Amino acid sequence: MELYAMKSWYDNREGFVELEDDVLSIVRQVRELYGHAIKICLEPTTGQYVFSENCEDGTERLIFMTDELDARCLERLLRADSQLRGHVDPYDEHERAQDQLWADQHEASMDKVRDAGERLAWALEEDGRGTGAQILVTKDIHAHKHG
Repeated sequence: MELYAMKSWYDNREGFVELEDDVLSIVRQVRELYGHAIKICLEPTTGQYVFSENCEDGTERLIFMTDELDARCLERLLRADSQLRGHVDPYDEHERAQDQLWADQHEASMDKVRDAGERLAWALEEDGRGTGAQILVTKDIHAHKHG
């Protein structure tokens, strides 16, 4: 049964239908944003709310189903739509920046360790306590990125 942006109406199968204020608010907001391109139905057998898209080619495509119709549903719909328009998730962007900062800090500390290791090996050789073996310390070790 499709939900309309009105408080109450009569449905042939369900009889008199009256929406709670929070449900009505979500249905109205979806209608204001998307017109008739997106519809919300109540599936009578499961009690779930079904969001679907009326496509230009005449087909109806499922977007998602949910047990509760609240502001999270509208947010989920907007997020799904914004992904198509090149939206950048601020949380993901922040995570990437944090990962890069960690990698930069790790690389800087590894540079210090490598330099100290080279100086220690040279000092031991000069002091006669070295093994005489060649010590290779590479400068191009890349920091392991966590992700």
